[in-house]
Amino acid sequence: MKASVTKSANKHVFSKIFFDYHRIIEVAEIIHNDFMDYELSVLGKTSKLFPAQGKDTIGNGKTIQNHVGELTALGSGFQSFFNPEIGNIFIIGPLSSIFLNDLEGKSLGALSMGPYGILRGLGISQEIAKAHLSALEKGGYLMIIRGFDDQLNDLKDLLEPEMVK
Repeated sequence: MKASVTKSANKHVFSKIFFDYHRIIEVAEIIHNDFMDYELSVLGKTSKLFPAQGKDTIGNGKTIQNHVGELTALGSGFQSFFNPEIGNIFIIGPLSSIFLNDLEGKSLGALSMGPYGILRGLGISQEIAKAHLSALEKGGYLMIIRGFDDQLNDLKDLLEPEMVK
């Protein structure tokens, strides 16, 4: 699967699916050490939510949040929502507010076409957005990075060998 770098307002968006959450943590470390002025968000499918207990604790999602949060000082923490097309989804990072934005009592991400519309609104192509959501439904993790073009192209070049697989 190809990653994409697309324009979005003054910054650009780089998105990539990972099926190994350890790789997300490695990439987050690379971004933290080698790139500046970025916003990193991660989405992943979860098996269950625990809203009655006042927490959303999901194994790999919480692990990602702990490691990525340390590197990026993500203030928005670990959030989750239910989407009828995909299931339970966690989100970490600054894009949380978009996915969790209340629209008449439901979060935007909880609407059937909500995640697709958000990805398209970020400038991700129709084909890539559909592929990302399909991979998310199958248990993949979607990393979305917003930053300036030169840094995102450098990051894409760095990840290119694994994208050819």
